[in-house]
Amino acid sequence: MAGLSTIFLTLGVPALLVFFVKLSAARQLIWKLQRAGLPMPNVKLLTGHLLTIKTISESFPSNTVMHNVFWEISKQFPHGFFYIDLWPFARTTLVITTPSGAAQVEAFDLAVPDSIVHPIETITGGPSLLTMRIGPQWKRQRRALSSGFSASSMMALAPAVAEEVAAFRLLLLDRCSAGTSDVFQLEELTLRLTFDVIGVVTFGTKLHCQTTNNELARAMRRQIEWTTFTAMNPLQRYLSLRPLVHWINGRRIDKYIAVEIEKRFQECLNTQIDKDLDTQRYPSTISLLLDDMMQQDEGVKNLDTYKESLKKTMTAQLRAYLFGGHDTTSSTLLYCYYLLSAHPDVLEKVMAEHDSVFGDGTASREHDLICENPNRLNQLPYTLAVIKEVLRIFPPAASMREGRPGADVIDEQGRVYPTEGCNVWSLTLAIHHNPKYWADPEDFNPDRWLVGPEDPLHPVKGAWIPFQHGPKNCLGQPLAILELKICLVMTLREFCITPAYEEWDVRHPRRGNKTINGNRAYQAEKGGGGAHPADGLPVRVTLRKR
Repeated sequence: MAGLSTIFLTLGVPALLVFFVKLSAARQLIWKLQRAGLPMPNVKLLTGHLLTIKTISESFPSNTVMHNVFWEISKQFPHGFFYIDLWPFARTTLVITTPSGAAQVEAFDLAVPDSIVHPIETITGGPSLLTMRIGPQWKRQRRALSSGFSASSMMALAPAVAEEVAAFRLLLLDRCSAGTSDVFQLEELTLRLTFDVIGVVTFGTKLHCQTTNNELARAMRRQIEWTTFTAMNPLQRYLSLRPLVHWINGRRIDKYIAVEIEKRFQECLNTQIDKDLDTQRYPSTISLLLDDMMQQDEGVKNLDTYKESLKKTMTAQLRAYLFGGHDTTSSTLLYCYYLLSAHPDVLEKVMAEHDSVFGDGTASREHDLICENPNRLNQLPYTLAVIKEVLRIFPPAASMREGRPGADVIDEQGRVYPTEGCNVWSLTLAIHHNPKYWADPEDFNPDRWLVGPEDPLHPVKGAWIPFQHGPKNCLGQPLAILELKICLVMTLREFCITPAYEEWDVRHPRRGNKTINGNRAYQAEKGGGGAHPADGLPVRVTLRKR
């Protein structure tokens, strides 16, 4: 017993001392901001604002994304700024819910905070464009990858995307072969679809995730789902199987990607042309990265050492690409189906546009028509308006940065908000639903994207930021929009996709609130990915009769 007491005193006392020193520092900062008259909820000595968060969280479904909780808190602060003390889980955070405030944050080029870097790099395996500071290496790699998202590259890519969506269409047909499908989680199919698409874009080869259990896709999904940004339970965060699971899946992902890099590396050395997918009419991500890095490092002497360094750098970027390129696109596609099902008048307009552009009675031939003339996809203004409105109502993510001295944000009344010692969170969800910037913000109304600036419906400049603004905006926005257009064109006129939450809840009963803002498909946590429709959007699918 004496030995145990000694161990406790040796380890426990210093740990308690560190705890109270950090607690004191956190409280001193929030009290300093409070004395300056800056807005925030009431602060408790020991818990800061954690009880405020807990109280609001308890009124929501237990698996909701934290964006919903902070959106609710933000309604107490109509000027669009407030501080919140999140210690010991994160630094004090300045939450911003105005377009001008979000734009100022983007202009400062602030770093991504450690609380975000760690989970992202758990998924990516190292520094990537998602977490790197803007500098020479970031700019070079961003510039190299940007060339793959030009308008001409997107049109060249459209047939390959349509081919993957054709496989998705066959799976839907199989589900409703008896007339009406059983209830199933549509997300099971859409995640496989979007991973197939990003696989084609990344490697220039087909992964066949929709028809086989691809090792890369399986390991990446596990890595994402075992990663957490918001776990408040220390046991869940630190004392679990997470590190082991991350290590195993990370090795599997790296092994798969290393083979692909080696193949492309040898092709570059042999000056061979990549003949995958119809002579590679568009540049794959791996080719863009490899070409850029080999041009930058011409004349290396030790090829083996260089190749290993190359693989390490490229692997993190490719893992980031695979992660960012499929998870949020899947969720947005699901929300397109969800909202169109709830608004049949909008759905009719979308299908009428598809009839006009692709021809009436062509619901099963869109793949061929897209391959013949991909530019048809640029003739769908109402479909694009629907996609933008879905992203407004259900933005998949938000932007958090690490403040620094001098990076003060100023509100519309001229009040100054220091960011030193704080994280800064531009809360996209709250901005997208703020009646100061949107007429009838809770209405699903694609027409707001088609009216002129004189119309009250017209969006306020800078108020739509699902892909963020500034130099670190989402690189894959053109691909996501292209993919969503093709998915809607190739499925809406043929299938009736109806949410089946009532049946799902009977089969999977659980207590507590099941809606947020009237939506049963509220945005839910699913590991380290973006916000997902609750329960994977259970649906029934039938063939549409028109």
